[in-house]
Amino acid sequence: MAGSLWLLAAQESQEDECENVVQLWKKMVEDERHFALMLDVGLCLMTLVALGSISFIVGGWVKPRAPGYWTHRPWSPFRDHYYSEVDVTEELRDIVQQLFDLCTQSENMGQGEDGKWVSHRSFRVTQVHRIENGPLWSSYATTKKSIPKCQASLKEMSAALRKRTEDAIQELDMEDEKLHGAAMIKDFVKSLGLDRKRNERLLFHGSPGQGAVNLNTGEVIFPEKDKNPVYAIKQSGFDDRLSSVRGMYGSGVYFAQKACKADQYAGQYHWPPPPGSPFNYYATIFLSRVVLGCPYKTELSLEQLRRPPCIEGHFDLNLLWNEDLRPTSTPWRLKGVPCCICSHQRFDSVMAGLSIDMREKLYREFVVYDKQCYPEFCVTYERCRAPVPARGRSSRR
Repeated sequence: MAGSLWLLAAQESQEDECENVVQLWKKMVEDERHFALMLDVGLCLMTLVALGSISFIVGGWVKPRAPGYWTHRPWSPFRDHYYSEVDVTEELRDIVQQLFDLCTQSENMGQGEDGKWVSHRSFRVTQVHRIENGPLWSSYATTKKSIPKCQASLKEMSAALRKRTEDAIQELDMEDEKLHGAAMIKDFVKSLGLDRKRNERLLFHGSPGQGAVNLNTGEVIFPEKDKNPVYAIKQSGFDDRLSSVRGMYGSGVYFAQKACKADQYAGQYHWPPPPGSPFNYYATIFLSRVVLGCPYKTELSLEQLRRPPCIEGHFDLNLLWNEDLRPTSTPWRLKGVPCCICSHQRFDSVMAGLSIDMREKLYREFVVYDKQCYPEFCVTYERCRAPVPARGRSSRR
């Protein structure tokens, strides 16, 4: 009862205030005080605009805003519970096809431990979907903001490690410059608004989807639509906890600059394809945003790694006693790198060179160990045994 009386009194008070304001404005009109009326109304509007702006700023802190070109992002800055796969094939297929072409080294395909099964030589992009996942974007954007800007981290390093890291970032920039020679790709990458101060890049990640076939048996590994790695990544993102610690650079999420490298992990096939399979020659690659920050460039395999070393070059002490390594790997106690417990700031990612354990590698790989990656574009493509001719029309964005 008391609560009802309080509510009624509050409503009456608000009504009285509104009536008082309206009466005041009417009185100003009757007295021909037009300037004062305009000033009063203007102040009210400015107050409303200021309150709205503050709400959006606070909302941006709570829920980071999605890219402006997304189709289904909500107007409210406090809401991120949305998910959509937007078909942007007509808009982006030619751009992504050109990107795949420039990031494919046909002469290396079919070689190396991970790619020896490959018998195709090129890719034909068939579909491009943009993944608009609100909660996943909020997690990614929040993690990105927490990563220091590269220049700030570089200042804290020793001269030797600073030079090594600057050279690694320069290698990335030079590779990107080759792609930006194509006007369509340059405009596309620019439109994404990547955070270059934190070394945010667009990289490839291959993962098997529905209908992926085992090379040795011809058996379909993932027959169900909602029970395969591609579906899981769309819904929940990349998860380094699911990676094997016996991977060459430990338990992280792996990315590549080359589409043909990512293709090696997109599900193998049996040749010829099994009869009746609707996914005979098809596979999926994610064109992903990845915040590399300051990468630690390595010429050593780093099995069992769960996070990058610190900016002083120290690796975690527990690695010294771990013997669960690949047969060709050097034990940690013989790698010649310092291992200790320290509280220094850490590198943000690992970048593998083209020579690992004194053996030449065909491709660079990049590894992150946190929510530093977002699967923005899901690209479905056909594996072709001959080069694909250039498409005749230009793309729009």
